[in-house]
Amino acid sequence: MRQTDIADAILSVAGREGISALTMNRLAREIGVTSGALFRHFPSRSAMLDEAATRAVTLLESTLPPPGPPPLERLRWFVAARTAVASEHRGIPQLVFSEQFAKALPPRGAKALRGAVRRSFEFVVEVLAEAASRGQVRKDIPPTDLAIAVLGMLLLRALLATLFDGDAPSSPAEDAWTKVQALLLPV
Repeated sequence: MRQTDIADAILSVAGREGISALTMNRLAREIGVTSGALFRHFPSRSAMLDEAATRAVTLLESTLPPPGPPPLERLRWFVAARTAVASEHRGIPQLVFSEQFAKALPPRGAKALRGAVRRSFEFVVEVLAEAASRGQVRKDIPPTDLAIAVLGMLLLRALLATLFDGDAPSSPAEDAWTKVQALLLPV
């Protein structure tokens, strides 16, 4: 068992059952160890939550594509990667947007998570502004508002998957891109 395994288990339990279910006993059962074994890897529950936030930040930032490709190609890559991460780690959307979770996180973890969300938003705005300047996306809606729509769509899809226990009325990443593209096309 590694610290990453514990962080992933925190995200898993929180994603399925909510932050209120995240007791040390529940977390230990998730991993298949005793609750005392968790404290061989972390000095406190707070340190475990910090590590879960760090893990979420790492996963979120892995969805940001490298610079270079054209803007819509970078956005498509982001949509596919973000959809995959949210599907595999259902606790991340809960962690990012749950008031309960935000209150439970230590300040360092909460700050890091807010920074990752900010960087994601700034990335999408930047890509949409570049695409708008090339005439590839609609110009009648500012890039910041389009970014809210794109990220909102991705978030709601992820949350619905959690609420419906994987049987959400959502679809794979390629379909997500098709919906995003339809939203963005010039009118």
